Amino acid sequence: MKKIFFITALTCLGTINAQFFIGIPFLDQCRKMSKCDFCNTKNPKTNEYLDSLAIVLKGVTSDNDNLSALNQLKIVEKEIMNYGSNYASHLPELTSEKEIYGRLLLTKIKLLIQSIIEKDNKVYNLALTDYEDYPNFKGVIEINGLIDELISLNISESTNEYLRELRMKYMYESYAFDMVSEDIEWYSDKSINSLKGVDDDRRNAAKIFLEDEEATNYVPFSSYIAIGLGATGAIGKGNWIGYELSDEIVQYTNPFLLSHPVSGSPHGRFSFFGTSYLMNINDRTKQDLLFNILNFKHPLLNINLIQFGIHYGVADKGKWLYRPEIGLSYGIFKASYAYNLTFDKSVRSLTEKNLFTFGISYPLIRIGKYD
Repeated sequence: MKKIFFITALTCLGTINAQFFIGIPFLDQCRKMSKCDFCNTKNPKTNEYLDSLAIVLKGVTSDNDNLSALNQLKIVEKEIMNYGSNYASHLPELTSEKEIYGRLLLTKIKLLIQSIIEKDNKVYNLALTDYEDYPNFKGVIEINGLIDELISLNISESTNEYLRELRMKYMYESYAFDMVSEDIEWYSDKSINSLKGVDDDRRNAAKIFLEDEEATNYVPFSSYIAIGLGATGAIGKGNWIGYELSDEIVQYTNPFLLSHPVSGSPHGRFSFFGTSYLMNINDRTKQDLLFNILNFKHPLLNINLIQFGIHYGVADKGKWLYRPEIGLSYGIFKASYAYNLTFDKSVRSLTEKNLFTFGISYPLIRIGKYD
């Protein structure tokens, strides 16, 4: 969904797991998933089985990712049938058989969503294909059902929360959440009664998502609006150092993640407005105050073509300048070439012309909820 949340009033902090209107993204507890008690088991019997299974699955891989997934899926489904029928996987205590059965179900889920698998007219990951080609939620419902089966194992309360969070994450990252309905009112109202003209599968997927959200504190959404803080510098005839401040539209909490984890579509950071201050460390009377709009920072490119500013220290009054930048960006780091054009020709020889700029900028303070 693409909505912008604005602050209408400052809110109190409340409990640590809530999603607030103001936060620091890398500290936000609502983005952290619960502990999965069987995902990293230390049970030697379970690990011995998983190591053997990994060797078997590796043996049926090929250059064709879809074919590899199908071959591996056949093996995993056979093992699931074996453990589901021959072992008491649903006993209250946590046994190695229960751990293995749970890991097999997780492996099946992973295989189903990692590539395009056409099975009974089902597509499990809508992010990998055009939804118009497969206009149903049969695959989504099957994935949700597999996670229900995992929850029914009742390994632990923490693990059940993790599985619900995983399902929300899957719904969001596979684009199923966005494709429930063009009208997002059902989510805003927290009620599937707002869903009109959709089939039962999409209605059920929406219902499950709302139930999982109510049962956990996890927020699967990843984009947000923030205030970006950073240090910046430049090298030309002199050496410059300073700081910058900007608004940021961020698509993913991790600034080093270059693309969507499922679809592979690129993630970007975008700033509508920013300002920076630079001081010449060779001559501290010379200072630049810069303003920019429409700065694209990510992934890999830094494009800042609409940047103006004022030179101080080269005349009695400040002198206007134009300084476009283009270069490289990765995560919080950027390095660019900048051409400095001072509008007043009488002082142009006293100012920089070509600059190598660099900096670190992090969208530190989130404003508004995750979107």
